[in-house]
Amino acid sequence: MKYRVLLIGGGTAGHIEPALAVGKWLREQNNSPAAIECEFLGTTSGLERELVPNAGFKLHTITKAPLPRKLNATALFWPVKLLLSVFQSLLLIRRFDLIIGFGGYVSAPAYIAGWILRVPIVIHEANAKPGWANNLGARFSKKNTVAFASAQSTGRNWRDADVVGMPMRAEIRAVALMPQGEVALLKSKICTQLNLDAQAPIVFAFGGSLGSRAMNTAITGSINEFTKLGLNLIHVVGKANLLPKATKGYAPLAYVSNMAELYAISDLVIARSGAVTCTELMATGKFALLVPLPIGNGEQVANAATLVQSEQAEICENTKFNSDWLGSNISRLLTVAKSRSTKSVTFTNQPDAQAQLGEIALSLLVGSKK
Repeated sequence: MKYRVLLIGGGTAGHIEPALAVGKWLREQNNSPAAIECEFLGTTSGLERELVPNAGFKLHTITKAPLPRKLNATALFWPVKLLLSVFQSLLLIRRFDLIIGFGGYVSAPAYIAGWILRVPIVIHEANAKPGWANNLGARFSKKNTVAFASAQSTGRNWRDADVVGMPMRAEIRAVALMPQGEVALLKSKICTQLNLDAQAPIVFAFGGSLGSRAMNTAITGSINEFTKLGLNLIHVVGKANLLPKATKGYAPLAYVSNMAELYAISDLVIARSGAVTCTELMATGKFALLVPLPIGNGEQVANAATLVQSEQAEICENTKFNSDWLGSNISRLLTVAKSRSTKSVTFTNQPDAQAQLGEIALSLLVGSKK
């Protein structure tokens, strides 16, 4: 029997990449009790418009209806946008047997439509503190899952959630097991491509899939200090930001698709503490300086907590992170990172999250037809 699954995740890679990992797992289950056809729901303005088709999946889009953060003229039209998004979701979801949601603005109207149509819903919450869309959907989903065990204490709808970890690409998990000789060859190849010194330490800095102007300013303002210390800096600025000029030892990039390779060759990571980033750091065993994004419900601070407790990261508040602070602390951070390089990796022995979510989906699909 053939079943149709709609995976929902849009906006940033933090919502899209886990959904893609689960979609790929389901697509590969040729010998399962059910033949699965996976499609995606997103918007026309997020990264999903590129990432989803590139992965070979069909993408459906609805009107974006972000929850207003303050009362203004735009907020007055939000109920109309939400109703339109729900109506669009209703027309689509009636053709599917199961919804798997990963949060973000696109998820809320789809959850409402799924509840109206009585289509089973599975939710995966990536953050240590669930967002409003998943909090809404968790009230009437068939199964809730979380990446962080601490999310179970955030509300009664999450108490019985399965802790499955974060769905991620296999190559990310493989970084921690990569032999040192292979890492050295990879570093030499990438340094040649990016005009970097293969004998020098590498700092890998990024501000999330869309980039961060505040972090970019602090990082570019510290380049002279990096140069004085003889360091390499790979800096992902985000597609929405201007690309600085490359210099010897400094490689600015708009976006990268080879994250696993860059983790593998890095001596220190500087990043926001989004859920995907934190779990990738756990998986790769890399030490990081984390600069939590100061919006939302404080989820990025909560995401970083496990890494800080295991001495795999330090936190710098967004208001303190500037070029002076970074220039004064970069040498110390690299020393700390080197001392942490022998620490055990805490994440690689966990079962694959995409397999656990996929098995949950299969059980609901097959069970619903019995």
